[in-house]
This record gives sequence, structure tokens and C-alpha cells, in this order.
Amino acid sequence: MKLYCLSSGPLKVNTYFLVNELTKTAIVIDSAENYKLIKNTEKNYGFTIKYVLLTHAHFDHAGNVKKLQDDGVEIYVSKLDAPKLLNDLNLSLDFGRKFDYCVADYEFSDNEELVLEDIKIKVIYTPGHTDGSVTFLVEDMLFTGDTLFLESVGRTDFPTGNKEQLIESVKGLFALDGDYKVYPGHQEFTTLSHERKYNAFVDYD
Repeated sequence: MKLYCLSSGPLKVNTYFLVNELTKTAIVIDSAENYKLIKNTEKNYGFTIKYVLLTHAHFDHAGNVKKLQDDGVEIYVSKLDAPKLLNDLNLSLDFGRKFDYCVADYEFSDNEELVLEDIKIKVIYTPGHTDGSVTFLVEDMLFTGDTLFLESVGRTDFPTGNKEQLIESVKGLFALDGDYKVYPGHQEFTTLSHERKYNAFVDYD
């Protein structure tokens, strides 16, 4: 498996491509808003996107899922965040962004293990930024969306956000055995060991 990343949109969302190098197929984590950039990346690297997995359903992470779905890509999201793809809780209206409503192809649950394109992906519910936010565990990598950032954590002042839940979610990630590379929804990459030592926001009041 090979990992590619790009950052796009006004809010600089990180989009990740998990590529099966044998089959030249890809899983996208958080496809963001820039459809043309996603399609150009697919073309330039010579793989075919088969799935989009969302860490949560806010517009900046899921803005182009309907266009990708129309191309034949399957959209996966948590059961709790799936309704946000069909209503204004995706925040598009609040930020004045266009959003094409989408019915997800699959709604996953906490602790579910997905096997897509021979890539194993464990779903860890990490509510707080939204009630249905998740982290994806893939090999030695955590894709944390807007739950855990470099020496910071996600906002909890949006609808369905909850500060206490977010703190517990981050503490749950810190409790995982061993170290992991952390790939957040925005900003720089980090590691779980670094965040255990330097991320003071998990204890904020």
C-alpha cells in the first residue's frame, strides 16, 4: 500500500489516498471540496478511486462526494453522521458553500473492520467535533479527521459537537498500545507519542 496526501480548499483540508499498488485502486479519506483536483490526482498517479471514507460529514471534508458517487465511487460514513450529508448540519449553509446532498452507500459502526481493496481499516468512533466523528486505524497510521491535530484538538462549538466527548475521544486514542503516525484533517502530520507528551488541550476546561 502507498499513501498520498494533498491539501485543498479554503480550509486546507487534508485528503489521503490509500493505494493498492498491485491493483492500482484507491481509497480516499476525506475527499474535501475540490473535485477537479481529486480527479487530476487520480489521473496523474494512474489509479482508480473506488471508495471515499469520511471521518465526518462537514462540507469541507465531504463537499464533492455526490460528484464522485456519480462517477461510481462508493461513499462510506458513520451511521451518526450520514444524515448530515442530507441536511444543513454539514455546515455548508453557515459558510456559504454549495453542497450537493448525497445518500451514503454504506454506514459503518464503531469498532467495525473494513477490508477494501485488500486494505484493512478499523473504525474507531471519536465523537466530539461531531457526534459521528471517527478515526481510521490503518496499519501504523491514524487518520483522525478533526478530532486530533498537532498539539491541538478539534472544535466543539458546531452543532452536535461536545467538549467532554472530544476529551474522552482523544484520551481513548492516547490509550492505544504503541505509537502511531497521526494524519489529521488539517495542518501538519504528527505522532501519537508526540501528542501524548505535548498536547495539553485534552485537559482543557
